[in-house]
Amino acid sequence: MFKKKTPWDKPFSEKIAKRVKKIPTVELEMWVEQSTYELGRCMSLYSRNRELSALEEALTGAEALHAVVHELHSRTSRTIV
Repeated sequence: MFKKKTPWDKPFSEKIAKRVKKIPTVELEMWVEQSTYELGRCMSLYSRNRELSALEEALTGAEALHAVVHELHSRTSRTIV
């Protein structure tokens, strides 16, 4: 009777994915550039000081970056077909 919801199986949270869907494409593209820089900064800080907080920040940023790139890919795929 009721359709069962498929489980969330992506490496980023559903909450992040929902937020990303609402952001215009141009802003997502700018965000990718900025977050890539931030990820590099966090990893550099971690490699120098072995601070767990820098690694955790990099992990959170990487998950968000993955969600943004995934959304950009799906938007591009829809417009090409």
